Amino acid sequence: MRRLTYRTVFRLLVEHDPGFGENVQRGKGSHRTFFHDDIDGQRRAYTLGYHGEKTPVPPRALREIIRRFNLPEDFFD
Repeated sequence: MRRLTYRTVFRLLVEHDPGFGENVQRGKGSHRTFFHDDIDGQRRAYTLGYHGEKTPVPPRALREIIRRFNLPEDFFD
């Protein structure tokens, strides 16, 4: 799995489905939350650390985003 930045991950999610959003008010400190209101009829969210647009997203977080939002296994490849 390739190394991606926070902004790239969010851009790819929105290009895949415009229903994805980003909440900057939730979470303590330097965190932001990706969310989607309708994944299998439920609202789903995932919180990531955020220290600027170029914050690297760890591969384990990318795998968890794929699982949480029911994305294809090769979504970030």
